[in-house]
Amino acid sequence: MNSGFKGVWQTPTLRKLVTARFISNLGNGLGPIAIPFGVLGLPHGTPTALSLVWFSTMLPLSGFMLIGGVIGDKFPRAQMVGGTDILLGFLVLTNGLALITGHGSVLIFIVVGAISGFLNAIWYPSMGALTTDLADEKILQESNSAIGLASHIALIIGSSIGGVLVATFGAGWAIAIDGLTFLIAGLIVFSLRKQTPVAKPTSESTLKELRHGWREFTSHKWIVAIVAASTILYACERSIYSVIGPIVAKENLGGPKPWSLILVFMSLGSVLGVTVAGKFKPKYPIRLAMFAQFPTVIWALSLGNSKSVLLISISAFVFGIALDLFYVLWVTTIQQHVAKESMSKVLAYDAWGATALAPFIMGVAGPTVVKFGAQRTLDILVVVLLLAISLPFLVKEVRDIKVN
Repeated sequence: MNSGFKGVWQTPTLRKLVTARFISNLGNGLGPIAIPFGVLGLPHGTPTALSLVWFSTMLPLSGFMLIGGVIGDKFPRAQMVGGTDILLGFLVLTNGLALITGHGSVLIFIVVGAISGFLNAIWYPSMGALTTDLADEKILQESNSAIGLASHIALIIGSSIGGVLVATFGAGWAIAIDGLTFLIAGLIVFSLRKQTPVAKPTSESTLKELRHGWREFTSHKWIVAIVAASTILYACERSIYSVIGPIVAKENLGGPKPWSLILVFMSLGSVLGVTVAGKFKPKYPIRLAMFAQFPTVIWALSLGNSKSVLLISISAFVFGIALDLFYVLWVTTIQQHVAKESMSKVLAYDAWGATALAPFIMGVAGPTVVKFGAQRTLDILVVVLLLAISLPFLVKEVRDIKVN
């Protein structure tokens, strides 16, 4: 078995997975630009409507995440990841075609968002554990990093053309292309279903399995502490990324093209983050991962207090490094310390905890900006982010957990 990124690429199943994530994330680079400006461009597309769209997406994602974790341990994970991507592709493509033909509406965005949220609740826990089915443990961290690297290179490309597509041809075309990338990526991953075995059949009910996952989850104090912090961090970050940021770009920065540039810089930072994470194995990975989150505060502060696209882009670049350095170190440490047969359920509690507040914070973000303004809203979020990043260090296991 070759080591490093070379070993990942020379493993056929991992090569397919990396390729699929690249294709899918080409579309994901378009989504954060096309969806907000698609909604805001509709006759009734207010900031409140944009918040409602994201609320409808995030609520089922959070609500069904635990069930998704149980499902992910019962069926071939490639089947779950590929199948949900295929269904999601059809949904997103339908939404894009509705906009292109002049039949788009906030209601369609809400319905598509709600079904997408349910599908993603199955996708996330299975995807988080899929790498452990396909990768030799010796190249597990490199595999996570390679997937992240491919994903973010694709995000750079998607984000680079997203603003131009939306500004020139309209959000509908960008959303339709996004749907096609989901379809193609889903078919590739679905073909790996025979290479992803499942745990031995169990007669336990779903409720008992959730209890088992909860016991495994709570047995690791460092996981509980970080997930508790992530509940707040993720809600704030997604509110800025999906609601407040596009509103600021539309009102103060010049529209979809500047927002596209900012997201490109963020993706460039993410590429650097996963590259460093793939080569750097710190003795205390979670300690470093949490320290790396402080640039989140700088990004929120600059977006709320500057009209310089360059300054905001630079802060987004550093924020991108922070996000993916954290992700690779976090997922790899979980994969090393949690039993494989419980992996999807633990990752489901992780994802559920991280997304628990997001529907509600994203749901009020638009109305809050309307009432108090973007600057005051972002300044409040800065204080909340600082507290959420700092408090986990009070837990000894967060400071002391080591790599195996």
